[in-house]
Amino acid sequence: MNYDNLVAVLAVAVAVPLVLAAVPRVPVPGPVLEIVAGIVLGPAVLDLVQPDQAVRLLSTIGLAFLLFLAGLEIDVRRFRWPRALSCRLVSCMA
Repeated sequence: MNYDNLVAVLAVAVAVPLVLAAVPRVPVPGPVLEIVAGIVLGPAVLDLVQPDQAVRLLSTIGLAFLLFLAGLEIDVRRFRWPRALSCRLVSCMA
């Protein structure tokens, strides 16, 4: 099995935090730069990394982890409405 594509993904995962540490004025989160690097290096733009079995598995795990962390950031208390308002909205929809 050829691990060139997996090494390229690992290089991006190591390079992004180093770039963010070297240029602290960049107001972009690390995962955003990793996603942009994946788009640029992937088959959509430069076609340097091919999505083989290992890269697909790693991307699925990474997407699940990203969505899990995004779910942890949601404050459910901010979405709670007063009961009277929610009852009015439900009655208007029916």
